[in-house]
Amino acid sequence: MSRLPMIGDFNSAPAEDLRREFYSTRPQDVDGVYNRSVMYYQVRLLRVLSSLFELSGAPDTWDMDYFWTTLYSQGRVAIVDTAMGILPLECGFSGQNVFRHPTRIVIANPVLGNLERTIDEDGVLLKLQYTYSGAMPIITRYAVMLAMCDSSLAVTLMNSKVTFIGLASDKQQAQTMQRMYDQISQGKPAVFVNKDAGNPANFFFNRAKENFVGEEVLQVKRSIMNEFLTCIGINNANTDKRERLNTDEVNTNNSEIGINLQDWEDNIREGVDKANAMFGLSLSLRKREWQQDQTDGEEEADDESDESDTVS
Repeated sequence: MSRLPMIGDFNSAPAEDLRREFYSTRPQDVDGVYNRSVMYYQVRLLRVLSSLFELSGAPDTWDMDYFWTTLYSQGRVAIVDTAMGILPLECGFSGQNVFRHPTRIVIANPVLGNLERTIDEDGVLLKLQYTYSGAMPIITRYAVMLAMCDSSLAVTLMNSKVTFIGLASDKQQAQTMQRMYDQISQGKPAVFVNKDAGNPANFFFNRAKENFVGEEVLQVKRSIMNEFLTCIGINNANTDKRERLNTDEVNTNNSEIGINLQDWEDNIREGVDKANAMFGLSLSLRKREWQQDQTDGEEEADDESDESDTVS
């Protein structure tokens, strides 16, 4: 039975290496790197996922951070009656029915010990997806891409340092050029040196501006984050910035958002309804509406902008 992963457990490089070796295509060297930046984004994106729904009516004994983290990371939560009351617990499962769904809940809790329950008889297995799997593959995919953007950004920032370079034929000439640069830096109105040492061809700056791609990297990073938000069902501007977006483009993005979110909502709501009926709870699931409110505000702002353009 799997356990709830801690933050440090996300760096499961050996297992991922085996998986990539089995499923990889050629070339196989272009792959994400598991590092602290990836772990940072995994925690951040998991926190974004936890904001999708609100579960009200839960008993005071429930730890909702534990509930949502377990559900999104492992894909399932067992709701069972224990010596401490009705609790949502990390669990595994066993058995199969005719449709290959599990029939038994298996719990190993450090306080309550080992428990087993029969699904839909004396326990509810609340699932996130039909496969009973979590959202960590989605989170890890986008965490790796965002971390790679940070790596590219760090490199381009390092390479954008404007460094003055002087070419000298020997040590004496280098010292002369150094003294000349010191005097120029000190604001001397006139500096006189040997004509060979002062040849303008011997002095140049790195072409930092030509090598700087930071703005492009930040734009790609924003697009990756918007794609992640679309994937999990949060309203966003997952379209290229243009002066005008037609209605079909906006509706297509909104439809994709709704489809992706609906599957998770249906599965969670099914488990909530079963728990209410089995244990007499008053759980109520709803989508958080803050993202919809934000989108409405953006649309109103766009309408005002269009009106001002027409007037002018």
